[in-house]
Amino acid sequence: MPRNIGAVLSQRRATLHELQSVYGQEDLHDLLEVIIVDGYNERVTSEGRK
Repeated sequence: MPRNIGAVLSQRRATLHELQSVYGQEDLHDLLEVIIVDGYNERVTSEGRK
């Protein structure tokens, strides 16, 4: 399975069925961007708590 699809699935942003039937390539990239931004925001928030 391609890494980008695996990342979206593991973060529960979409199901495999949705990626195969509902969402397109651009949607997949948008979902990956959301995952990246969420990760960044979590790191910044966690660093601010230290």
